[in-house]
Amino acid sequence: MNLRMKRALTTFLLLFGAASLPAAELVEKIVARVNDRLITHSDFERRLDVASQAPNAPTDRAKLRQGLLDDMIQEKLLEERAEDLSAEATDAEIESAVERIKRQYNLATDAEFDAALASSNLTREELKRQMRHSITLQKVVGRDVTSKIEMNDDVLRMEYERRKEELYRLPEQARVSEIVLRFDSQDAAGRAAASIEEARAKIAAGTPFADVARETSQGNARERGGDLGLVSKGELLPALDAVVFSDPPQEYPAPVLLGSSIHLFRVTERKPPGYRPFAEVREDLKKRLSENLYDKRYDEYITRLRREAFIKIYDPALEKPAEKKAS
Repeated sequence: MNLRMKRALTTFLLLFGAASLPAAELVEKIVARVNDRLITHSDFERRLDVASQAPNAPTDRAKLRQGLLDDMIQEKLLEERAEDLSAEATDAEIESAVERIKRQYNLATDAEFDAALASSNLTREELKRQMRHSITLQKVVGRDVTSKIEMNDDVLRMEYERRKEELYRLPEQARVSEIVLRFDSQDAAGRAAASIEEARAKIAAGTPFADVARETSQGNARERGGDLGLVSKGELLPALDAVVFSDPPQEYPAPVLLGSSIHLFRVTERKPPGYRPFAEVREDLKKRLSENLYDKRYDEYITRLRREAFIKIYDPALEKPAEKKAS
């Protein structure tokens, strides 16, 4: 396992392992109470130490502490909801999650896996315990939030009409074939221009454009008879784009001379601007919409759980203004 992958796995295991550490057995300071569940000072500080080392952690210590407390309160609310629903991860789901971690971090053997766990002061049982906790909470969210997000075609079509200009607009397109000759001097430019004129004469006399391209072109599409496929307006260099998308359309526009090449095109089809069809983008729309709706519904869900719960913050520095006023 390479060093970069080992570091990534270590971070992952630290984040997962932090929540599974047992609470201190002795009576200790309480940071917050969520109904009958307590967030102890020692648990909070252990989680804070890990959170401060996470990628993209806030540099503002107060912001980091407040965000962590919010996360831990959410966990307590979801744990209580899991009990209400009798929701719990199965052994098979836990084993499957462990196998996904091993594949993700390219841990081919049990020895490599155990070594990675040991480097984070974790055992397999501790990891599985935290996996059970995480999957159980995911089940609660799946039942109470994800399953209630409606995604029928009427909703998707409305979203399609609302966002097709932003997401799915197609520029004007043309089906293009090309003969290109390259040169590195003024004399060579003259010879290339003469060769292009010879190619034009052959085409005008009835030789297929593709045959002439295979014979004379120096472009990457030579073996395909110069076929570039569908080209979108704005995709080519401006001088080439202007010729391919000329108005009125021309099947054989005039050759274009650039600094070190000359180009002859055949334009066999022009497609006006439009939009990718709904059927083609339906799954992309569904994914985008479900992500947006999920964030909104999840925030509403947690807000409702908090409103219905008894939550007491015992550390004044962690109380939000509204919570201070309420207390």
